[in-house]
Amino acid sequence: MRGTNRDGFSERTKRALAQRANYRCSHCQIATSGPAEESPDAVVSIGVAAHIHAAAPGGARYVEAMTSQERSHISNGIWLCANHSVLIDRDTARFSAEVLNKIKLEHEQSVSREISGVSAVAVQNDFVALGPDLVFSGELTGTNANEWRVRVDHFLIGDLHELVSFIERFEGIDLYDRYLLVNALGDGRQLLEAPSWEKSAGGHIVSCRVSPAFPRTNAHCLPGDIALNEARDWFAINGDIAVVSGLEALPQKISTCLSTMRGESPYDPTFGSRIATFFEQLEGTPWLPRLIMLEVIRLACIPWRDKILGEVHTPMQSVRRIRSVQQLEASSSADWRRFRFALDVEGVGPWQCDVPIFVPQPVSD
Repeated sequence: MRGTNRDGFSERTKRALAQRANYRCSHCQIATSGPAEESPDAVVSIGVAAHIHAAAPGGARYVEAMTSQERSHISNGIWLCANHSVLIDRDTARFSAEVLNKIKLEHEQSVSREISGVSAVAVQNDFVALGPDLVFSGELTGTNANEWRVRVDHFLIGDLHELVSFIERFEGIDLYDRYLLVNALGDGRQLLEAPSWEKSAGGHIVSCRVSPAFPRTNAHCLPGDIALNEARDWFAINGDIAVVSGLEALPQKISTCLSTMRGESPYDPTFGSRIATFFEQLEGTPWLPRLIMLEVIRLACIPWRDKILGEVHTPMQSVRRIRSVQQLEASSSADWRRFRFALDVEGVGPWQCDVPIFVPQPVSD
């Protein structure tokens, strides 16, 4: 049933449901997307983000007491093929809400086990990002001067059509969104021109002309800044506002970069990370740690123009390479998560620190 009072899912929620199900029907496990015959980049999809409790009055398993936010929340959705999305609404005696939640949970757990069970392959074929809207499993297959070549095995975010679109739109894309990030390297580069791609026996090969590594600031020379506690408040020492500089300022700089949600800064909407969004969509899945790693690489390696100072530098300034990112035990506040970073730092070398990251909890009524 469709109408103005229908509490549908956002496109972001639909995508998260599909990704958590590995683009397979949660009931029959059939693949719900694949190549179409119309053109080399055409895709056919039979997947549906179905409601467990109906989105509008009169629908299957509708609960009047639910709020609009609850009906459109990812917890009220299940990814199904077109056939089973119809079946669950016609046979509500067989497919109760409890049964559907069980089907969803078991399928997501199966996908998680499947990915975790191929750890040897996963280490070799880690995540690669090409701009903000393309993330895929694959690996760096070669480099030649300023060219990097990567193999695409499976798209997690975006698809072949989005890849072609990225190439075609390249000249109109913000400079800060023209990048290639490789988790297995812990490194990334800004793109010099539109990538090219070709089909190979193993998948797709994307060739990218990249800029040299951007110069970093010696960590011992980082300028002074007002020190912040975990609540992001100023504090005093011996009656004076506390300050940090040099290497002592680096953990705070990392925390600020990752705790600021992209689009949140009134000075520059391109600054900040998407970590909070990834937590909201993919917490509890094997994909989350890898997506966080990509965001840390982006903020460490891709140059950005500081509109306040009028300078170009990487947001983390001194971090050259990301060796690992590990989430630690939950902190005393639900909105703060602690992470351990193993990094290569300019002027220091290998370096490790524990940093709190602000990840706001989803708002619910």
